[in-house]
Amino acid sequence: MSLLLDRKPITAAAPLPTLGDALHWVDDHMPEGRVIIRVELDGETMEGPALNRAKSTAIADRRVSVLTGDKKDLSLTLLGKLAALIEWLSPQHKDAASLLESGQTPLALDRLHGILSAWQQIQLAYGNLAKLAGISLKELPVHDLNGEAVVEEFCRHLAEIQTVLQNHDFVLLADILQYEMDGAVANWMSLLEATLGVIEPVNV
Repeated sequence: MSLLLDRKPITAAAPLPTLGDALHWVDDHMPEGRVIIRVELDGETMEGPALNRAKSTAIADRRVSVLTGDKKDLSLTLLGKLAALIEWLSPQHKDAASLLESGQTPLALDRLHGILSAWQQIQLAYGNLAKLAGISLKELPVHDLNGEAVVEEFCRHLAEIQTVLQNHDFVLLADILQYEMDGAVANWMSLLEATLGVIEPVNV
């Protein structure tokens, strides 16, 4: 087996029969503040479900390359991308509401589908960010709430939108998009700001 960490050969003290064993060993021996960002098996990148399936693969005659990144830098990059995406989404709620109010329902629903998909991606990405940064949402203060409450409140917003869609109540849907989503966006930006304060505290 050939094992590389950030393109440099490394040797484990004991045999590592499978890819999962190798990744576990690397995780235990990485410098503090680093996190695995890419795994290659014989030059092929393993990710997502393919990586999970490959963890049981015997690697006696294989080449394993593990690339790492700085946890703080990765967290800050992801945080910036989330903030930019939310800012981009913010005016689109009112755009979709205007389409509904002008009777352009199919176009509005198509636009809304894209908006809801983006919000689902944001929620998933933020969950990964919190895990990466070791943040407990219950313990993250966001004004008079905490991070968990902000996310739960937003989930209720999305559930309300889904219910209204199922009921084909497009007048109420336009109202929700027009008047309620600004507050949800503001809460999300406050959540990201609080998260930044944990990842990169300001020294006073």
